[in-house]
Amino acid sequence: MAKSPDVTSMIETNPFTTRSGEYLSTLISLWLPRHAWKIAVPLVSLAAAGIIIPDERLLLVALMLLFIVIPMGMSFLYTYYMLTPEARRAILPKQVVIDEGRSLTLRYLPEEKPEEEKDDTPHFKIPDDEVIDWKDIRKVKYTSTAYVYVLNTPRLQFIIVPYLAVKK
Repeated sequence: MAKSPDVTSMIETNPFTTRSGEYLSTLISLWLPRHAWKIAVPLVSLAAAGIIIPDERLLLVALMLLFIVIPMGMSFLYTYYMLTPEARRAILPKQVVIDEGRSLTLRYLPEEKPEEEKDDTPHFKIPDDEVIDWKDIRKVKYTSTAYVYVLNTPRLQFIIVPYLAVKK
């Protein structure tokens, strides 16, 4: 009895754009589970020490960490992850072809302009189509609104594909 060839399902999405806010919230949801302890341990330690040793100065230092250092960390996240070419790639208008087990193909599309701005001059060059081999995808995370394809790179990179964009 001959085995049937391995058939994978190819899924093509409708054109979609990922908003930068969606990208940032996904970034935080992926980054925080790995690094939250680095933020929580000093805060909790100082607050506990301030309560155990009745010293208000330790509580004040914990509040300074909370209200000064953490926003600076958020700005670090923004500059380190959001101002990269990879983030630009993630938020451009595109269509994705998912060949599960083989590849993820990103087809970049021209930007939709409002009717009053219609002209023939492009704002930027549309990147060439990009094929991401399946072995370069570390994991697929399912959120409440999208598939998140986390790439196997030193810097945290991912592609967000909304459920609503997937053709039925």
